[in-house]
Amino acid sequence: MDTSVALTRFQAALEQQMALAGGDQAVEAAGLALLAAAQPALRTLAFDLAEQAATEVRAQLPGYAVELVLEQGEPALRVRSEDPAGRRPADEAADARITLRLSPRLKEIVEEAAAEHGESLNTWLVRTLSAHGGRQHQRGRRMEGTIET
Repeated sequence: MDTSVALTRFQAALEQQMALAGGDQAVEAAGLALLAAAQPALRTLAFDLAEQAATEVRAQLPGYAVELVLEQGEPALRVRSEDPAGRRPADEAADARITLRLSPRLKEIVEEAAAEHGESLNTWLVRTLSAHGGRQHQRGRRMEGTIET
């Protein structure tokens, strides 16, 4: 998140309000002093807003950890799955079998996805189904990776 954009907009709005004061030097000096004094509080406000965004994203993505981190002095959200990939309970044996009928095109897509992750087709399917099984999903609501604005 680039907080400098929001801070620049605030500064421009304050300068515009000072200009409406009729060019009074005392008002302009007071406004610039206020702006300088408010910079730390404004940055804290920006971080608080980023934390609120992280809380909202966390609430909408069960099964995912959402962290607010600093990257080059700017807040950034990191989203990662809370369920380590490919993990299943130690006492759960992987000996059940299933026959799955797929179209040739869908089979190619699944095989490509497994290859992209460097996994066998079976490992990829088990990991993907384990991660998404038991949770209701709505189309277009899946999110992975980093959110940066």
